[in-house]
Amino acid sequence: MIYKFYRKFFELKDKAASRVKIWHLSFKYPNLKITGNSYIGKNCHIVCEDGGAMVLHNAHINFGTFLHCSKNATFHINSSYIGMHTVIVATKKISISNSEIAEMVVIRDQNHKHNLTDTPIKEQGYESSSIILHKNVWVRAKATILKGVEIGKNSIIGANAVVNKSFPNSSIIIGIPAKKIN
Repeated sequence: MIYKFYRKFFELKDKAASRVKIWHLSFKYPNLKITGNSYIGKNCHIVCEDGGAMVLHNAHINFGTFLHCSKNATFHINSSYIGMHTVIVATKKISISNSEIAEMVVIRDQNHKHNLTDTPIKEQGYESSSIILHKNVWVRAKATILKGVEIGKNSIIGANAVVNKSFPNSSIIIGIPAKKIN
């Protein structure tokens, strides 16, 4: 009986800590909007640079997740679950709607340029292209989604897949590089 009390106590404590984190982030980043029944877990690192626009609506962001919205980028998560230790970085546009993202997933809408010169890679810049996950996409553990990808609704991306191209609605996607198998 006492374990139920402790469980409820820690649930309420986590929800209160999430509310404080949301309040803090809203003051720290004016272009970050966290609305609805959103939850931010422990040890999450969320950055919205000046000039970027990040919206988290009814989003459950699990612990240890890193979300970054660069200057002039847009980043929208709507009614979605983001698993623990996931990394999502937007330099142009990322949109995730009504989807489930498992743990340790990487979603990045940019790649570093590399011209094989004496110029250090970090000084060569990067190329960006939007990523869109339509409704009801399930991204399994440790998958990677790269720039320029659009995933149609009702699709599944398998564990450890590396997705470097777009797929239509109702796709089952696996492998490195990712391929449609249905």
